[in-house]
Amino acid sequence: MKKLLVALFVAAIALTGCAKKEVVYRNDYNYVYTADIEQLDYTVTYQSSNHEHIANFVDGLMEHDTLGNLVGALAESYTVNADATEFVFKLRKGVKWVTVEGEEYAEVTAEDWVTGLQHGADFNTETGYILEGVIKNYAEYTSGEVTDFSQVGVEAVDDYTLKFTLVESTPYFHTMTTYGVLFPVNKEFLLSRGTGCELGNPDPANCDFGTTEGDTILYNGAYLLAVNTPKSEIRYTANPTYWDKKNVFIENVKLTFYDGSDPDSLFRNFDDGNLSAAPVYTDNEATYAIAKEKYGDSIFIGRLTTVTYYISFNYDRQAYANFNDATKVVSTKTDKQKADTKLAILNENFRTAIFRGIDRAAINAQGVGEELKFNALRNTYTSPQFVSTSDGKSYGELVSAALTEIDSELFPAGFDLSDSQDPYFDADIAAAKMALAKTELEAAGVTFPVVIDVVGYGPSQKNMNTRLAYKTMLESTFPGLVQVNINVAETADDYYNSFYYNNEASQTNYDINVGSGWGPDYGDPKTYVATFSPNNGDLLKGLGFEAGADTNVAAKTAAGFFEFEELNVAAESEIADLDLRYALYAKAEAYLIGHALMLPNVSQGGVFQVSRIKPYTQSWADYGISDYKFKFRQVTDHVITLEERAEAKEAWEKARAK
Repeated sequence: MKKLLVALFVAAIALTGCAKKEVVYRNDYNYVYTADIEQLDYTVTYQSSNHEHIANFVDGLMEHDTLGNLVGALAESYTVNADATEFVFKLRKGVKWVTVEGEEYAEVTAEDWVTGLQHGADFNTETGYILEGVIKNYAEYTSGEVTDFSQVGVEAVDDYTLKFTLVESTPYFHTMTTYGVLFPVNKEFLLSRGTGCELGNPDPANCDFGTTEGDTILYNGAYLLAVNTPKSEIRYTANPTYWDKKNVFIENVKLTFYDGSDPDSLFRNFDDGNLSAAPVYTDNEATYAIAKEKYGDSIFIGRLTTVTYYISFNYDRQAYANFNDATKVVSTKTDKQKADTKLAILNENFRTAIFRGIDRAAINAQGVGEELKFNALRNTYTSPQFVSTSDGKSYGELVSAALTEIDSELFPAGFDLSDSQDPYFDADIAAAKMALAKTELEAAGVTFPVVIDVVGYGPSQKNMNTRLAYKTMLESTFPGLVQVNINVAETADDYYNSFYYNNEASQTNYDINVGSGWGPDYGDPKTYVATFSPNNGDLLKGLGFEAGADTNVAAKTAAGFFEFEELNVAAESEIADLDLRYALYAKAEAYLIGHALMLPNVSQGGVFQVSRIKPYTQSWADYGISDYKFKFRQVTDHVITLEERAEAKEAWEKARAK
């Protein structure tokens, strides 16, 4: 996946580009980061906290430019056969691998993609799911059915020609190449990192390729990792040998650790000239007044991205403290309360009551203020405009129609799933569904109130305010029927470890997850919807499931995930007719929402910001990791005004229309 995200509540600054070319700025970039790099092995990791850096260190075959076009990065061109089962990429000649010191190591060749794909498979890549059933014999190799990697559908035809052979027609395969699992690795360097790095004979304990140290990878991207000090500072310097150096305008990038404890410090540091951009929060009236007075003609609302944060339950919870430290984030529930909560979560009426009883705008206001509380609301899991049919129907419209088929009372015809409004919140529906759930659950021996654990991040007042809002809202909406306990994590590591970063499903430590999100890896709805597959959906770890159809069968069956999987497989199987494929994926997604297995919540962006970034000078990517690149961006010597932004937008839209 492009990115697995857990929010602490620092605004995502969406910086976009394509401004007038007569002025070029070459200033440094300064901002913050909220999670340490956990690994640099880009063929393995799926975490956004790693990808946002890796995207700057290593280039793949394709990337997005500032207009949103998918263009060649290390591929100069590619061809596709008639049935889209074979993709052949022609590589740029003379692109160099360099060490962290910038010393040339080798030329990038087609064999590096073969090495990268095998290394990732050997080391149980967290993103292999996007390639299973796509690249010929890839799944068979990872399962052990095929032991000779030469049978996998990737071939270095010559040094500058790379061929992928696919299982079946996959017309969107080229969009997958923007993601790390399909990035190159130099074989000689890989083997130099330890005996455990041997291809086909992996031993992670004796392989230190792609750790957190900058010298454990090679670089062919725009930047080199200069400093990586946990909980302190990350710095990049520009790669002097970069193949596209003409589009690198920022020489140095400095990111300072931010723990979320003082949100207004971001604006203050921007005002002092220490940050290149910053969110402008409205909940501190004094700070907001200063911002408006000083930057009133420069405060803008950032665009919404294709990332979707969602609300979900832990359907088979087994951990009631953090997996790595039983004294951290400890649940106070009794054994009876634990059992009762499990039964309640597997009851569709109970889940529906909870989801329809959440005023998401009121919750969102705790982070962004009353003025913007609706702005970032998202009502589909797949971004509603992500794809559209040949007759112009958006994906959101397809999901809406499918929801109406499921339940025309809960989701009447024309149910509006567009962003920035809330069609779900309905206190009357919530009360009626909870009454049904109470009858059903009491018959099963459940004692009310049902106790729900939610995790809060203590140092972040915004994070804690949202959790308190959930508690107040649910307990007042369902008096005597629901009790919300906030289990507080005092450090960022404890907070993340309560969820699923590198954890097994048995280690997830919550009942309801209100802070996780997903961004798309490639340009097809499968990249979202398939993450909930009971057989190999990666997000099931975050829902308390192990991946694999043979695990957690009872909970998966009770919740309805195998019924969803039938719809998911039907969508995946439709290849020839894209309109039908999108409709089938919309039907599968509607099952998740319509049966209250998950509730879309908010998107990234959509908050007040101020910035010195020249507008529209960033990769514009709806999927993959190109949007993390500092390539193309320019930091000006002044705060961008709304007038400048409007002029840049007009020029950008004209360029996109060509």
